[in-house]
Amino acid sequence: MRKQIGLAAALGLGAITATAALAEDRKISFSSGFPESAAPPMAYKAVAEWLAGKGFAAEVHSMSLLSFTETPAGIRDGIADAGYVLTPYFPAEFSETNMAADMALLVSSGTDAPALAMTGAMAEYVLLNCPDCVAEYAAQNQLYLSGGASTEYSLVCTKPITTVADLKGISVRSGASVFGRWVEHFGGTKVSIPGSEMYEALSQKVVDCTMVSMPDVRNFQLMDVASDMTVNAPGGVFAGTASMNINLDLWQGLSDQERATMLEAAALMTANVAVIYHRQGIEAEEVVKAAGVKVVRVSDEIAAATKTFVDADLKTIEDQFTKLYGVENAAAKIETIKGLIEKWKGLVAPIDPTNVEAYRNLLTTQIYSKVDLASYGR
Repeated sequence: MRKQIGLAAALGLGAITATAALAEDRKISFSSGFPESAAPPMAYKAVAEWLAGKGFAAEVHSMSLLSFTETPAGIRDGIADAGYVLTPYFPAEFSETNMAADMALLVSSGTDAPALAMTGAMAEYVLLNCPDCVAEYAAQNQLYLSGGASTEYSLVCTKPITTVADLKGISVRSGASVFGRWVEHFGGTKVSIPGSEMYEALSQKVVDCTMVSMPDVRNFQLMDVASDMTVNAPGGVFAGTASMNINLDLWQGLSDQERATMLEAAALMTANVAVIYHRQGIEAEEVVKAAGVKVVRVSDEIAAATKTFVDADLKTIEDQFTKLYGVENAAAKIETIKGLIEKWKGLVAPIDPTNVEAYRNLLTTQIYSKVDLASYGR
């Protein structure tokens, strides 16, 4: 019988190596630090239901088994078989992936579905174009299988932000380095706190604003403590998402057919995360407005100033990741990522961004059908 990897390890049964095939009992546990109403747990549930039809018994743990900061180590040690890793929380461990994610402000314009465009670009980059990304996950005893991205990032504040002058002097919670640089560029102060603490930080005036996507305003009940929201300022998306990283020992113990099944599940996970976020963005805006938050679109002034920042920031990204984290050939990698972002803006334009199957089929054709299972993660 296969040794238990997920809950067994959580119960303190010791370190486990998943060398046995999953075929005997086929159990797998997924973990995320999000509340159940958020897109990631909902996506996991859809994947668990799909896997049940393939003979896998999957369990989904939301805000219970592992927190955001505990997830990479939890996957590494087998506390969860797979989990939702937010790579910007770990700048040194996942620098290759984070460099690509730091370019997410490039989807602020040119697409009506930034979550889908950036998700596709990131997944194609890591799975097919970035062996250094795969290696940094392997160093943490895990393997990247799927991605995802939020809808556009916006300012959720205790006061109105409509001009560039309004940005000067404000304190803003930012969840990724590129957003922190944006705040500092306009004379604000970045504050790094976990997403789970955003509500309290706004409520107690620890920060003036937090940067977050529209769905997470509702998911974290921020409309109860915020008065104003400026949509698409700074723009971009949160793209430092490895949405279904799997324990590497477990992966290597699977049969060829089981790995193929898990890769299909990964395509479904990637599609669901982005599409559910897109759907929730539409739904959440009405909820946020009904709660009394004044929602305005980014002004032309802030949008133009942001574009100037984004163009100049690409050099900052190159220098930072080269000098601080030792990323090699950063300039060439940045050009690859830029090309993929533009490619995926075009690819997602004809499809319905609320249709999971349409997007999943696109991901499968463009990315997942090209992954070499004979070598990936072996």
